Amino acid sequence: MEGNILKFMEEIFKNKRGEFYIFYEEVPVKVLLNILNIDFLREQIEFEINPKIEAMISQEKQIYAKYKDEVFVLRAIIWNRENLVTSFPRFAVEPKVNREYVRVKCSNKKPVSLEIENIKLCVTLRDISERGFSFKLPKEIHIEVGEDYSGKITINDKNFPLKFKVLYKTERPDNTYRYGAKFVEIKPIVENEIAKYITERQREIAKILNTFAD
Repeated sequence: MEGNILKFMEEIFKNKRGEFYIFYEEVPVKVLLNILNIDFLREQIEFEINPKIEAMISQEKQIYAKYKDEVFVLRAIIWNRENLVTSFPRFAVEPKVNREYVRVKCSNKKPVSLEIENIKLCVTLRDISERGFSFKLPKEIHIEVGEDYSGKITINDKNFPLKFKVLYKTERPDNTYRYGAKFVEIKPIVENEIAKYITERQREIAKILNTFAD
């Protein structure tokens, strides 16, 4: 294990608990988890959880930890209403805990779509913030990381022209790539519509999270 990961492991092993983040609908929820066992042979950690945490784990299937200035991700392997077993931590490709802007997962009831002119394709966005968004594409459809693209976004039943730059892509187990992008030269009218959408989604998600609160 590398430097800070090893130090983090030593700390939670000593304390038998740790502070973690679970993302529900892309909103971070801070939780304090008790550690039941650390299996150094299998490189697995067993946590004590409750049904409310289980509900959140079932959506994202991973938890995050922040140690000093670095963010780690632990992949959920098996879980039930009382226990969670994860992999050992590794450095997060996308350090979600350090996000500067609020991001929400797009609603199935009110989806946000994007027409990409360069490849003549329309996709449904996975999540969105005031500075960017992400979406998934089949592996056979090729988009260049670092390139600028033009298109049209449909949000709150309104259409706006849009430019964006692809920042990264990650491979997904369903034979797709997830792409992360940022807006380029976004107009105030579009920013306002996105901010309105995010605020409404935050209210919806807050109502759900209240049911998870003790």
